[in-house]
Amino acid sequence: MKPHLLPFLVPFLSLWTLPAQNLDLVHVITQENISGNARYEAMSGAFGALGGNLSAIHINPAASAVFIANQFGLSTSAQSTTNNTSYFGTSTPTENRNSGLNQIGGVLILKNNNKDMGWKKIAFGFNAQMQSSYNNTIQINGTNTENGLDTYFLDYAAGKNGGAFGLNDGETVRDVYQFFGKSAGYGFEYQQAFLGYQGYIFDYLVDDDLFLSNAIYSSVQHNHKIQTSGDKWDMAFTISGQYNDWLYLGANMNFSGIEYRQISSTTESGYDLNSPMREIYFQNDLYTYGGGVSLQFGVIATPNKNVRLGASYKSPTWYSLKDEFSQYLETQSNDAEGNSFNDVIDLTNTVNVYEDYTIKTPSELRGSLAYIFGTRGLVSFDYIVKNYQNTHIGPNDNDVFIALNDQIDQSWTSTSSYRIGGEYRQGGVSLRAGYHLEESPYSNASIIEDRSGYSFGIGFNFKSSVINLSVLNSEQNRSHQLYDTGLVDRASNAIDLQQFTVSWNLKF
Repeated sequence: MKPHLLPFLVPFLSLWTLPAQNLDLVHVITQENISGNARYEAMSGAFGALGGNLSAIHINPAASAVFIANQFGLSTSAQSTTNNTSYFGTSTPTENRNSGLNQIGGVLILKNNNKDMGWKKIAFGFNAQMQSSYNNTIQINGTNTENGLDTYFLDYAAGKNGGAFGLNDGETVRDVYQFFGKSAGYGFEYQQAFLGYQGYIFDYLVDDDLFLSNAIYSSVQHNHKIQTSGDKWDMAFTISGQYNDWLYLGANMNFSGIEYRQISSTTESGYDLNSPMREIYFQNDLYTYGGGVSLQFGVIATPNKNVRLGASYKSPTWYSLKDEFSQYLETQSNDAEGNSFNDVIDLTNTVNVYEDYTIKTPSELRGSLAYIFGTRGLVSFDYIVKNYQNTHIGPNDNDVFIALNDQIDQSWTSTSSYRIGGEYRQGGVSLRAGYHLEESPYSNASIIEDRSGYSFGIGFNFKSSVINLSVLNSEQNRSHQLYDTGLVDRASNAIDLQQFTVSWNLKF
């Protein structure tokens, strides 16, 4: 009797091993886009030495002390993302659109009317803005001449007891899948091998202790889809002050909330005529959610009326996260007599709930310089440094996380980012433009290349209120590995992001 008969159904599992954590997911959590109100985006986020902008609070807490009046603002944006993938010579374009609230916040200024004191004012502020939107669909199509889905399941089966993948009397696929998931010594790897066996993707030859694929091919057709949804919001609570006429100091307490869902699916067909396997559909559904906290400190100095200098430090963000994971497998096969079978393993309602884990993102150092041309305009430059090798995932006693931290140390590196922006004012109208370049955290840039883009916008000042509009473009080339083992082939993807933002600010 094999020891995996469950006495009752357990729909939510706490697993001993976690499949979902990989460098791609960690990168999703650590990466942030240039996102905020329209004036901020129009200048590509080059606001570290300027302040006086609600979104600038997120990059330099001293920004709120630069305001000369109380202010409230909100922004809405529309985003278009174009993906153009290439997989074994086949190109597939997809376009995605979404829109919604992008930013909301306000600043309260308390002025000191005693001119003999050094502290001129204190500012309290709050701003929340979407740092990343994950709503996207990527389609990867092509004929793979190297690997099929069977290699994924066979890799997980290798070295395991094939006799454990069958069913005892009274057991169901769900029973055994849950048992493997919640039992020490089994876990995710056994679940995947079990799915492959129960889906007739491979057979187990008991006498030879050998796993034999039922998929025979010289090449296979792949239709792979990655659908992501969710977002990451940052909320900054800030206090800052102006000392004399030249120094601004500030500090933030930042809270981050993340919700990320990825549904990846592969349809495989095109086997040889003598192949028992005719078609495979395999789907994985990952849901990640949680929150984080960080501290931030900043300073802005104005040595003269034209020059502004800025510097800020952002601590690592400490995230506490949870993953939920479910799967679906459907296969079509023929037996030796030519009979056709359609086998469905629907585990979408059997959710693997993993133990909580933590991610510490790298800290950030920023230096900024701006030159003010009186009331006519300005130009601003930001330089940002992050060491992605300082990213850490825990707890430290988990073998999966230990291996992943080793990967981070070997695969990631420190990065520099550059932002430059300018503004020209004529009466109540402002014209703006910017450029940004962010280096890839990967030492192998073919996985994810540098990200760059431009921006422009216009603003209308009605004295008590301001309306701003911006367009931000960002481009990046990267690759997508279909699976972590077996079917590890990559598809390249040229990503083009366009974001249009409208902001309204009220001064009072």
